[in-house]
Amino acid sequence: MPFTQSLFGSSGIRGKVNEVITGPFAIKLGLATAQFLRTHYQTPQIMVGHDHRITGPMLTSGLTAGLLQGGVPVTKTEMAPTPSIAYAAGKIGLNASLIVTASHNPPEYNGFKFHNPDGAGFSISQQEEIETFLKDAVAVGWEDFADFHSFEALPPHINAIHDATQVTKTYNVVLDAALGVGSLVTPIALRQLNAHVKLLNAPPNGKEYAQHCGPSKTQSAAAAEWQHFVCLDDLSEIVTSTNTDVGIAHDGDADRVLAVDDKGRILAGDTLLALVADYYLATRGGKVIATTVSSSSVVDHVAKQHGARVERSRVGDVFVSNLVKDHNAIIGAEPSGPFIFPEVHLCPDGPLAACKILELLDWANRPLSQLVDDLPSTFLLRASVSYSNAQKAKVMTQISSSLEKWKDVQDVNKMDGVRVSFSDSSWILVRPSGTEPVIRLTVEAFSAQRAKMLLKDAKTALTRLTK
Repeated sequence: MPFTQSLFGSSGIRGKVNEVITGPFAIKLGLATAQFLRTHYQTPQIMVGHDHRITGPMLTSGLTAGLLQGGVPVTKTEMAPTPSIAYAAGKIGLNASLIVTASHNPPEYNGFKFHNPDGAGFSISQQEEIETFLKDAVAVGWEDFADFHSFEALPPHINAIHDATQVTKTYNVVLDAALGVGSLVTPIALRQLNAHVKLLNAPPNGKEYAQHCGPSKTQSAAAAEWQHFVCLDDLSEIVTSTNTDVGIAHDGDADRVLAVDDKGRILAGDTLLALVADYYLATRGGKVIATTVSSSSVVDHVAKQHGARVERSRVGDVFVSNLVKDHNAIIGAEPSGPFIFPEVHLCPDGPLAACKILELLDWANRPLSQLVDDLPSTFLLRASVSYSNAQKAKVMTQISSSLEKWKDVQDVNKMDGVRVSFSDSSWILVRPSGTEPVIRLTVEAFSAQRAKMLLKDAKTALTRLTK
């Protein structure tokens, strides 16, 4: 894989296996990581693990070989969710964790996520150092080669979730594990809270993952981002037909969560964030909620009710984690489903978030659908247009220039892509995906007609740039 300054996306390194992500590259990346760690720690140690993808063991072996060649001892885990590996590494005092996963991408993809001991993803400066070491990574002398040993990452994480949640009632839950590794942790954690769990799409299957369902019929903002790896229609129908309190879905490596209420409605991540934030601010205090430029204004509404504020970052869990740390936020999340609970760690944690949803219901003592109905009504839509990574910079320059000239523009924010706010409090965000070859569109307005019009006009403008 050739060295480029854009090696890292918004959530680690990703690409198609044997095209971008290869065994030799994994070895070189392991060696570069070893040099990075030796630069910062006198006796560095790292945890390496993978999710359920069939290419995971091969790439994990490559990383391990590179790290050992670089003189850094490796603690290897079994197949496990990203948050389980990140938590376990910090729990036993290692300096970092390196996880082979491509999260929600299709099965022909894989990649690498780097986490610090507190669970936060590597910062931009840390990523840049790794890229620098990739240029001229060299092995240590044979006499300084390191060794590895194995460690079970699941038990410490499951115990931490149990210690961090309290639920007094029994709830009925339908869990869609998407044939991913969430099924190794979340059912256990939920049942420890006395929940009755119906499990769908389990156990993990690295070949069929992301191929077991087609596009959702649902047109919600949540469905737009999740439809290629979770059968949202099936989950919604089962919830409504089985007297279930809540439906929960994970992506492949279980660092994300999606919820379906008792009426079968698929909730956008910012809707769920608003509800959990309301619970946290009411019961734990705090003054800051951390999220991204793509999040709904409903989150701001909830924060203001408690005298708190919302801080926004670029899209990507690394940036949200740093925002949580910098502003001492009580919770952090993205609309796509990563939730960060800093009292446990700073890694997005789908199994922990699933249990926190039950904690929310227990506190409110009301159905999830009623809590959703109490929130301000806005219309938030999301879509995407395919563009290669090489095209993105030019296209973003062109669409940014175009949007700034639209009627009634009140503010333009270029923190991440371009977010244009209008005088009627509606807004549109256009930004390049950091994990896929697409440019994403998000719009929010206080009427369905206005939201649909904004999305249609923006999508048309963006699509025309391909001609």
